[in-house]
Amino acid sequence: MSKPQRGGEPLELSGGALGTLAFQWSGDRYEHQWHFPDQLESVALRSIESGGELAWPVSPPLQQIHHQKFVDGRQVVFGVGMAGRGHWSASFTLVPELSCWIVELACRASVAPEILMSSYRLSGCWTPAGDSGFRCDRGTPSLSIEAIQPSSSAELSNDILRITPQTAVQSAATHQWAFRLRIAK
Repeated sequence: MSKPQRGGEPLELSGGALGTLAFQWSGDRYEHQWHFPDQLESVALRSIESGGELAWPVSPPLQQIHHQKFVDGRQVVFGVGMAGRGHWSASFTLVPELSCWIVELACRASVAPEILMSSYRLSGCWTPAGDSGFRCDRGTPSLSIEAIQPSSSAELSNDILRITPQTAVQSAATHQWAFRLRIAK
């Protein structure tokens, strides 16, 4: 069992054709990005991180990460962090049999949050696909990102993807949202 990483140790999780998820320390938190083999751009998705001055950051502020392999073959990176009045958690699960990564996020807020989201800068040509997803057909493999409903929604504007909780956040509670990144079919 590996021990949690804090404050600077990079971490990469290779998913083969499903890409590589890389975590890098930036300021006071980890940023992360996915690289895919044979993509024209070297990075398909990169998290957008706020500075420590924001109580409600544009992405969960992950300050500790931990990689774990399960007996059934799944690999997961768990992350936790704090900002303002929120305690944040994330799991990034590589699910080879479903040809995807599933990302689940949560924030335990002691007051009603101003906004909760995960923000990514996307490389490539992304277009709407279905009610809550986007697709990139430029490069091999083709990729899709989908907010996992009914708890989450996705919005893309000027190459910035925002995944948010589906319902308006109006109370102190634990709020969740999730998305799936996969090889498009």
